[in-house]
Amino acid sequence: MKNAFITGASGHLGSCLVRYLLKDNWIVKCLINKDTKSIDDLNVEKIYESIFDEQALAKNMIDCDVVFHLAAIVAQEKVDYKNMIKVNVGGTKSICNAALKSKINKLIYFSSIHAFNQSPYQSVLNEKRQLVDTQSASPYDFTKALAQKEVYKAIEKGLDASILHPTGVIGPYDYKPSRMGQMILDIKNKRMPLAIKTGYNWVDVRDVCSAAIKCVKHGKKGQNYIVSGDWRSFKDLSILIQEKVNKKIYYGEIPFLFLYIILPFSKLWSLLSKKRELINLGSIYTLKNQCSKISYDLAKNKLNHNPRSIDSTITDTLSWFDSEYDI
Repeated sequence: MKNAFITGASGHLGSCLVRYLLKDNWIVKCLINKDTKSIDDLNVEKIYESIFDEQALAKNMIDCDVVFHLAAIVAQEKVDYKNMIKVNVGGTKSICNAALKSKINKLIYFSSIHAFNQSPYQSVLNEKRQLVDTQSASPYDFTKALAQKEVYKAIEKGLDASILHPTGVIGPYDYKPSRMGQMILDIKNKRMPLAIKTGYNWVDVRDVCSAAIKCVKHGKKGQNYIVSGDWRSFKDLSILIQEKVNKKIYYGEIPFLFLYIILPFSKLWSLLSKKRELINLGSIYTLKNQCSKISYDLAKNKLNHNPRSIDSTITDTLSWFDSEYDI
């Protein structure tokens, strides 16, 4: 029987990973923060400890084989930079120290594709790309890069850790939902009839989870693995969703610069609806500063990462939302 300790288990990616581990007969411990809706009906042990309490963490890791560290602040709006540094960097350092103390066999750290410098934009981005090293980048990107350096320090002390870099994660089991899940719902429900003229690299949450589990056995110590999918425009997504729901929901594209015009209205909508902003400066920065050519060759060769089609992902995501709830 295999034992896993997971942080960030209540998030989209984390809750899907828990399901995949349970399906593979793992015993799972989840470090809990606040919302547990996505894992409440699952057979897991919930650990209510601070991510900064290394002694308590080590005690709970002692009988585990693997630590999957996903917990992070990912907000792009109303960023509390000091708290983001504390959680993303300090929390990662604490988890690594606890893993070292408990002599854990393996740690899988979930970084981000944006921990890498996106420039040069027209060159293929792979694991050899340098990490973000300037605070002029978005706070999330910079803190994920700093957190990754904490993992490297722990590796030098003897920790066997591998690092995953997912791109834009979409797919089922999106309970909150995530910003990207909300976008899919908004497109479906005619709340985004016009697509912004840009896109992103999308990867299915289930494919990331599969790669993470394979990384336990096949991941090399200190190695980064880009877990990406395909770059598709928002127009492509809108048309694909339109085909799935069989009704007119897409009415054309608008220029990227239009995002700056609608930014104040997005903030107003957020205040009135009490929901997160659809568009903010952080998300604009991410869309503007992205490399569209991303290679997952290493993950394919070493972790058997073969991302499913975006068509399959959208079909399953819409079906899951229909079965769970609609927003």
